[in-house]
Amino acid sequence: MTLSVLDTHVHVWDPTRLDYPWLTGSAALNHSFLPPAIDRAQGQTERMVFVEASCTTPLRELSWVTSWGDTWPELTGVVANIDLQDASARAKLLDTYAAHQRVVGVRHNIQSHPDEVFIDPLFRQGLRDIAHSGLTFDACVNRNQLPLLTALLAEIPDLRVVVDHLGKPNVDEGITSESGRAWAKEITRLSALPNVFIKVSGLAGEASTPQLLRARADAFIAHAVAAFGTTRSMIGSDWPVSALSGAGGTFADWISQVQRATGSTDAEWEELSYRTGAVFYRLDESSQTMSQ
Repeated sequence: MTLSVLDTHVHVWDPTRLDYPWLTGSAALNHSFLPPAIDRAQGQTERMVFVEASCTTPLRELSWVTSWGDTWPELTGVVANIDLQDASARAKLLDTYAAHQRVVGVRHNIQSHPDEVFIDPLFRQGLRDIAHSGLTFDACVNRNQLPLLTALLAEIPDLRVVVDHLGKPNVDEGITSESGRAWAKEITRLSALPNVFIKVSGLAGEASTPQLLRARADAFIAHAVAAFGTTRSMIGSDWPVSALSGAGGTFADWISQVQRATGSTDAEWEELSYRTGAVFYRLDESSQTMSQ
């Protein structure tokens, strides 16, 4: 089984340079996490996708992340920050991002937004604008928002979307609980949309202890990957958030858990650990453009 991994969900930040208001609520995360410190799964990680970290100045974040250059050789793509409810800024940012060699997608983190965001005309038009730009959209939502997300994405079939962190199920309660069954039903419904992918990441933050993560996360992983198939499932570390939140743990441990939970063949694992992410984010196309 190949051990070469594309980590599709890495964060870095430096609060001494840029502003991240949400960090004030987490003592463990409220300091600098820089590329040299990234958990590379004991050498298994070959490529990485940086995902925005809710910085208040998106273009400065992009400039800082890409300034690492050859000192961060694994960086292959950037999912940049965007506020879809700010129509004026959105248009300018999308133009900038679409022309940027490193940017492969955008994210407007809506997991803490009220449900009204899903019917906001500005937000909905923003998603259509993303589709028109050719970029992808990372959907970071909470489990209770999954029905609204499914209904919305069904209306925008040309938007390529990946749902972060398996839709954030409640791992502690388990998949047979009321919340677990509701999550499983919505994941199955969401998987019926061919333009939607799933990111196998972030469950450490949804479990309170390592023991519960090991005992109960497998069922969530297995259900999601069975629903989407390995051609629409991709692995991510969610470093450093998952390393220091909830159950915590290393990326190597997460890789082992996903392998165990899915029972993937070598070909399926190559898709889940590398190829699906590269295809979704069009990383090979981006690499070819940068080399020209």
